Amino acid sequence: MTTLPSASAPAYVSLSNGRPVTTSLRVAETFEKLHKNVLQSIEDLKAECPASFTELNFQPSEYTDPTGRKLPMVELTRDAFTLLAMGFTGPKAMGFKLDYIDAFNQMEA
Repeated sequence: MTTLPSASAPAYVSLSNGRPVTTSLRVAETFEKLHKNVLQSIEDLKAECPASFTELNFQPSEYTDPTGRKLPMVELTRDAFTLLAMGFTGPKAMGFKLDYIDAFNQMEA
């Protein structure tokens, strides 16, 4: 289960089972992508990575949308996020990548 960040923690990253993570939903919102496209990118990455990496770094989860439906999302460790975000390009993507890296570093500190 994901714990929401404290008031002083970055909104990009939260703790899940004591580990800093972000979610596919936050990535989609931040990078202004459709969540279904982010989920597809994650599935594509998982197909190319060894199971030992995907099991540790991509955790299936869910969220409740505004209509009350439970929908899938994925919790991403820093390594999973880094791998996913490497495929995003452009100046805006670079700024968010740096913000996410900083958020993970702050949560770990």
